[in-house]
Amino acid sequence: MKLVALVFSMLSFFTSCKCNKATVQEEAKIVNIESNLEHQNLNFPMVVYQETTRGMFRKISINEGKIFVVTARGAKPVFWELKKEDYKKLLDLYQKIDLNSLSSLKDPTQKRFYDGAPIATLSFTDKKQTYTSSDFDGGFPPKEIEAFVNELIAVAEKLNK
Repeated sequence: MKLVALVFSMLSFFTSCKCNKATVQEEAKIVNIESNLEHQNLNFPMVVYQETTRGMFRKISINEGKIFVVTARGAKPVFWELKKEDYKKLLDLYQKIDLNSLSSLKDPTQKRFYDGAPIATLSFTDKKQTYTSSDFDGGFPPKEIEAFVNELIAVAEKLNK
């Protein structure tokens, strides 16, 4: 009887050790994921892209690893976790933008003046301040931010389908 009790207690001891090891590994994975998201959020500011006309509205925002899309005035935003590959591509394009000259970028067209295109703006908010572009035509951003704006719209449309 003592032998059975000893074997049973040894089995439960070794089984519980495996559970603790698995729990510790899962906790380590969670901490790694959280620190990765925190690292992403430190490098990437809050982004807001907005297009508006009399009959159309679209706002795409990125904040804390999530992308938010609003397609009508007063509507609630829908959001998704930003995928790692999309985040990396947007971060690479963001790092090529000179934030200090963002407000002085020249628009390539003026279709927004006669309702030929929506009025669009792009802004970045980091811990220190907000950088906002001058108004430009939706679909025709200044060449300095064109790649970023087009990728941002593509990511939002891909997730919104």
